[in-house]
Amino acid sequence: MKGKYVMQCLNRVVRGLIVTGLMAINASVVSAQGLIYNLPEDGTAVEYEGTITLSSGDQDPNPLEWTSELSIKSVGREDAEFQGSVQPCRWIEIKVITGKSEAAGIDPGPVGSRIYKFLVPESKIVADRNDQDGIPNDVIPMVKGFRRLGENAIKEIRSPGLVMYPTICLLANYDNPETIASSDIPEILAQGVSVTAKRMKGVAVQERPESRSTNTGEYWVSKDVPFGLARWVVSVTTEEKETTAARSEFRIVQTRQTDMKLKRIRQNAESELVTP
Repeated sequence: MKGKYVMQCLNRVVRGLIVTGLMAINASVVSAQGLIYNLPEDGTAVEYEGTITLSSGDQDPNPLEWTSELSIKSVGREDAEFQGSVQPCRWIEIKVITGKSEAAGIDPGPVGSRIYKFLVPESKIVADRNDQDGIPNDVIPMVKGFRRLGENAIKEIRSPGLVMYPTICLLANYDNPETIASSDIPEILAQGVSVTAKRMKGVAVQERPESRSTNTGEYWVSKDVPFGLARWVVSVTTEEKETTAARSEFRIVQTRQTDMKLKRIRQNAESELVTP
């Protein structure tokens, strides 16, 4: 029964993230891109593994925990029209699996597996918070894109951009992130890989009269790692109060935490998603 309850909680969390992400796209809310900093050679893949923890706060005696895997691949080049001109683009595929770890691997349940495949102009993948035109790097612009949730059919993403937060990654595109260390050696899972990274920290707060969400992230950006990230640790705290109550009345109702570490870098990666 406990295992069934845990999977039900995971399903609710994932569905909630999906709904939140779609609302962010439709409402043009400033969200986060913060997962891809550069484009490696086509055919390159990077894989991460870590944990996701859900609790009712720091004093929760029984937080729920799942294992998560995330991979990013470059799976093809194509010239396509974007903003009135034909330019080099890249097919990127991101896969996220979240569930309970078992002997045979992760059991994602009906909604714990998600794949996104999208064609992005190479010029729009930048490491800075703003692109060369001064536009915030909050969403990855897409020429076209597709997704598959669980075992459902592949669907076209009918949006001009892909929002990473919160369905794909909890990292945000933080305002004025702090450099904790210009050269740091992050803890990773990859064997035989030497990584030096810049350790960064950022905070993003969204507040309404009845709720407040605080996203605090530490992340290690490295030129040694394809796509740019060696590790990230994020905590998202949700607080609530009565609409007319003072801000001092905010109380924590939920904390989501994730710790993702580089697991493997590989070449000759191929797409898992067969698209039109």
